[in-house]
Amino acid sequence: MTTQQHRNLAAMFEIFDVTADGYLTVDDFAAHAKSTCGALRLADGSPHWTTIHTALDAWWEHLRAHWGDDDRIPTPVCVTIMAEELVDDPVFFDATVGPIARTVFQVLDADGDESITAAEYTAVYLASGLTEEIALGAFAQIDADGDGRIDTGEFVAVVREAFTSTDPDAPGAWFFGVRPS
Repeated sequence: MTTQQHRNLAAMFEIFDVTADGYLTVDDFAAHAKSTCGALRLADGSPHWTTIHTALDAWWEHLRAHWGDDDRIPTPVCVTIMAEELVDDPVFFDATVGPIARTVFQVLDADGDESITAAEYTAVYLASGLTEEIALGAFAQIDADGDGRIDTGEFVAVVREAFTSTDPDAPGAWFFGVRPS
């Protein structure tokens, strides 16, 4: 695993560790799903709400299957499991990260024009407790063509790249709000 991959995965799990105790649990994933759905103003039980909850439940189960029966996984172990076992697994991505990315994109696309603006994108970062400054910096990097919009394909590709890219200059390196060094 490269330094960039480690940094991205560690930043993601820091966001997921809602209790900030250094471990991830099913409750952390459920709380993250709840806060994401709340920030996106998704009604309980709605199709988008269900997709996010189901995908995060599946994500937890993938991690747990690689860890064992313990209900608490140290955050550094989650990073290692992701890097060594899951980031290149298309079954994992298609069951977890992909549906979340597409759902978040659809929700953020408030005007339904099949693209998201910097203002729409910022909502994801604010929901995760990151700052508007970080969100706008990430948006500028992800919007590679500089047209002020990100389409579905760009968004899903950047999310995948956030997990897999070894290039600190790649747009995905910015996705979790971690500025590459």
